[in-house]
Amino acid sequence: MILGTAGHIDHGKTALVRALTGCDTDRLPEEKARGITIELGFAPLNLPSGRRLGVVDVPGHEALVRTMVAGAGGFDLLLLAVAADEGVMPQTREHLDICTLLGLRDAVVALTKMDAADPGVAELALAETRAQLAESALADAEIVCVSAQSGAGLPALRRALDKTARRAEARAQRSGPARLWIDRVFERRGFGAVVTGTLRGGALACGDSVEIHPGSASARLRGLQCFGEAVQRIAPGNRCAANLQGVASADLRRGMLLAAPGALTPTQCFDAEIAWLPGAAPRGRGARAVELLAGSARRRARVAPIGPPPAADAGGGTRGAAGSALAVGGTNGAIGGGAGGATGGGALLARIHLDDGAAPLLPGDGFVLRGFARLAGSATLGGGRVLDAAPPRRRRSDPALVRELRALAAGDLREGLRLRIARRGFAGAALAALRRETGATPAALESALGDLEARGQIARAAARPRGEARVFCAEAIAAVSARLLAALRNFHAREPMRPGMSRSALRGSLPESAQRGAAELALAQLEARGEIHSQSKSRGLVRAGNFAPHMDARQAALVRKVRDSAAASGLTPPSPRAWAQQFGADDAELRDAIAHLERAGLLLRAGALWFHRDAVDQLRERVRAHLEAHGRLDTPRYKELIATSRKYAVPLMELFDAEGLTTRRGDTRTLRRRR
Repeated sequence: MILGTAGHIDHGKTALVRALTGCDTDRLPEEKARGITIELGFAPLNLPSGRRLGVVDVPGHEALVRTMVAGAGGFDLLLLAVAADEGVMPQTREHLDICTLLGLRDAVVALTKMDAADPGVAELALAETRAQLAESALADAEIVCVSAQSGAGLPALRRALDKTARRAEARAQRSGPARLWIDRVFERRGFGAVVTGTLRGGALACGDSVEIHPGSASARLRGLQCFGEAVQRIAPGNRCAANLQGVASADLRRGMLLAAPGALTPTQCFDAEIAWLPGAAPRGRGARAVELLAGSARRRARVAPIGPPPAADAGGGTRGAAGSALAVGGTNGAIGGGAGGATGGGALLARIHLDDGAAPLLPGDGFVLRGFARLAGSATLGGGRVLDAAPPRRRRSDPALVRELRALAAGDLREGLRLRIARRGFAGAALAALRRETGATPAALESALGDLEARGQIARAAARPRGEARVFCAEAIAAVSARLLAALRNFHAREPMRPGMSRSALRGSLPESAQRGAAELALAQLEARGEIHSQSKSRGLVRAGNFAPHMDARQAALVRKVRDSAAASGLTPPSPRAWAQQFGADDAELRDAIAHLERAGLLLRAGALWFHRDAVDQLRERVRAHLEAHGRLDTPRYKELIATSRKYAVPLMELFDAEGLTTRRGDTRTLRRRR
């Protein structure tokens, strides 16, 4: 686990780490010269139980809060230093606010410099520290009086850290894709670029490929170290130094992220729950410009409320009504388990737009919001956690959006997946996209999808060639089924003589957004329930389950007339137009009659003419006999054999060519030899 320091400048954080670990975390010449911490420092700490913690020492200067946040994002435990000769100071409060906003709940407080403080002053500092902690989520933190110079209290501090570490829950994610926020970059001669950070998500191993965000650069892990020890594999929750192959150190900087290839898609807009510090909540419904700190990254951002406008109180302020977006949080209000309304001390919903580049974020990631000007002695305004890194395009006042975010805030993977799949509607969700949006491991994703499928809440469509497998919500498939059934019934009403509608035409009746997989799932379900019948899964006709082709008396009479006329005319049938004029039918009626006879096998089409099957069958046998006897048949002889003109002969000759009976060679036909 990672133990992070916090506290005002010159309150003894680095000296305390040196006394506990034996390591001086101030490594820069400027830090030595000025006697202050400027960059993050790192050291291992061995505790009495044998447990080992990674220590991250942060600067305490007010101008270096961004650097402090870059380290605090990976803290599991907090070691808050308060000098006994000064007590609680501005950066004590701001660091405490930041750690609380980021969700830290396990801490030990060291009242430092006991050797330099007057006993009365030290007693006041202790009382002030207790009062400050009582207003925060760290009210139960143990306070230990120590002196880094004399060593007094250090054994008790180690025991307190050991006890707190045993009961603490790991804050940094221990599942999902491997992610490493870069907080330091340097070049090592003979090895190349080296980056450091706290590993979260999954493990990393030497030889792994990684992507670097933002951008599309990729690299390979040439080597890994944990506090100076070379390792082949490193687990999440540890400090890590990674030697990268394939990228130059000049192309790397703090704020970038190493991640497993294809694990996430950087976002420029996300939905979150936010807790505002007292006095920092904006008035009105407009977006507020802030600086967002997430991991080790910094972005200019605009925060816009989600939900109905907050109600005004008698004093002209705002109340944190349920569903309102930006309202005053409780003192040191932490992000709680719910979203919308006053949850966890004032956590409310907002949409955050990043103005200077996308950030590689996942649900659950914490962040801090700061102002661009000093505000009430502290530029930290609030903080929160990401709920949805790929939000839907919806009005922020939409009550359905508020309900969805409340559900996402609960953190249940199955419900989160169901909501994300439902959003896609007829388009469905690709499995790879769901992995990138949720950060779930393939195993966790498959388990959750399996549960949803067993409950009948989703359905999966098989992957098509050069396509991805997609998942659809049950409601979307039901809606597609209803549309398909309505389209099929409308077709039957328009075309009662036709035995069914082609499968492709039926799919084409759906909106363009509908994926083929949704149509096939819906058709399969309809067929399983007996509501439709189909001739083939890929081609053929589909009909409603209770439908049978039929015709009225007029249509039946027209069909008989066309059939009898074709039989009587043999190899010289009238044209369709002539039939229409002869029988007093319009083009549509005649077309339906011919199509019905063609489906019944009584008419065969050759060119623009329809011949009676019996006449064609007899001609086919005469042509076969002639070719078997003479070997070839030219056009003049063909006309004599048919005893008709070229108008009828040519279409029939081409019909037999298409059937595979004959082969054309110039102006003659020969019998096609089949294997």
